[in-house]
Amino acid sequence: MHNIIKLFNLDVDLAVEARDLVRGTADREIPGVVEQVEKMEKIKITTITIKDQQGAHMMGRPIGSYVTIESPPLKINDPYVKDEIIDAMEKNMNFLFNSRLKTDDTVLLVGLGNWRATADSLGPKFIEYSPITRHYHHYAPEALVEGMRPVCGIAPGVLGITGLETFEVVEGIVNKIKPALLIVVDALAAQNVERIGTTIQMSNTGIQPGAGIGNARKALVEEKLGIPVIAIGCPTIVNASVIANQAIQKFCLNTGAIYDDLKAIDSIKNVLSYFGGSLAVTPKEIDEIIENSARIISMGVAKSLFPSISQEQLELYAT
Repeated sequence: MHNIIKLFNLDVDLAVEARDLVRGTADREIPGVVEQVEKMEKIKITTITIKDQQGAHMMGRPIGSYVTIESPPLKINDPYVKDEIIDAMEKNMNFLFNSRLKTDDTVLLVGLGNWRATADSLGPKFIEYSPITRHYHHYAPEALVEGMRPVCGIAPGVLGITGLETFEVVEGIVNKIKPALLIVVDALAAQNVERIGTTIQMSNTGIQPGAGIGNARKALVEEKLGIPVIAIGCPTIVNASVIANQAIQKFCLNTGAIYDDLKAIDSIKNVLSYFGGSLAVTPKEIDEIIENSARIISMGVAKSLFPSISQEQLELYAT
């Protein structure tokens, strides 16, 4: 797998997948990296904390905390799983905030992605289902439930549609309204088909839009924006080279054939050459996966921002 990722220039969006690649078959500990695993009734929560530069170098990502929630029933809209994930998101979002939010602080939500492409529309859908309240504070405070902080949101689109870099848009808004926290949601790329629609990752290290498909833009991080950035994502695509390599390995395992890494990679490169050497794959159920994931993530974030307010009330303020 490491060779596939290197030769096809793939980014590893999920910290748990980066951990697995570094550990390798020896499953050795990674210096400077601490891992905690919590298993609940229907979900598994893995918290990976990169504590120093050595760990950051080995993992290939910044120092900080990465919380991964895994649940196969996530993609089928199971109400019991949904509630458990929302509760887990609320708890771990507060951990990532690190108690830095005051009750009247403004929060800016940003939904990254292309609303014209279903697999990339998680961010815009997240904004659609999130409670937006900042304008009420200015124009109709009597319409607010007590305890509602000002929250605003934007889906800035992608460079090919707007002609604007995402960072330029977000930086301008941050400088104008001066929020205390930025929460960014984006679709991710996975290195395993089983993770599509079944995994949610949250981190306090910011995000680099487009990195998962090899089209990285300027990063949205605290160092450049001046405010904490929480990044949330759900895998919606897998590179075809990863699927092909997994299929070849499984075939060899099931038939007793000898797996040849170089020959497998050459064959995959030859097939994918018709598509410029790269092809992103998403399941036919992606519409439902995006819908379910966006609703769950939006409510998980909302409950962390408005902890004393019920889900029914929060849904009334969605855009």
